[in-house]
Amino acid sequence: MSTPPPRMSMPRSSFAIAMKDYTFIRPGIAVTISAATLVAALVTGVILIKLLTHASETINRGAQASEMLHRYNARYEVWRGMATSTDPTYKTPAVVAQRDSIRNGLQGELSRFGGTLAAQEKDLVQQVLEGLASTDAQTTTKARQAMIVLLHDQDSQLFDAAEASQKGIGLATVLLGLTILAAGLLIVPMAFLYVRHKRGATIEVKV
Repeated sequence: MSTPPPRMSMPRSSFAIAMKDYTFIRPGIAVTISAATLVAALVTGVILIKLLTHASETINRGAQASEMLHRYNARYEVWRGMATSTDPTYKTPAVVAQRDSIRNGLQGELSRFGGTLAAQEKDLVQQVLEGLASTDAQTTTKARQAMIVLLHDQDSQLFDAAEASQKGIGLATVLLGLTILAAGLLIVPMAFLYVRHKRGATIEVKV
């Protein structure tokens, strides 16, 4: 019975040879920990992107709405001043036409703006529209209060978006920490050992 030929061992790669000097912890454990931290960093990064995207959209939408409401409020006060003034100048046909133009334009813009809001906020817009249809004290007071509440709601959304941005800073810190942990535990040390090994092999060949 013939003796089988001895099995030839496969030559070890230069990376495997370099890793024999990795004595920090067992390479298998280091790879596992690094993989876990990179996965956690990936999940954190996805959450961070979604959070900051939502915060950015909320800030842009809230800023535009707040700017429009401030313009509407200013025009409403101008119209009311013109409609309730006892100055004969405000009774001339030209001024009356200008006053009615302000009211009509504001009614149309508020109606379109109200169509983009929730039901509760639509009721507030309706109160402002009623204030444009009448100048009695009670209706005017309700219209002004409704405008204040609308402005407050938009400001609250901006504050919420600012808080979300602060949370994003915390997540970014976690993401950076996880990345540094993965790099410091495995990637940087192994890259250093591999480069050192390759440089040493090159020097030996030259000698």
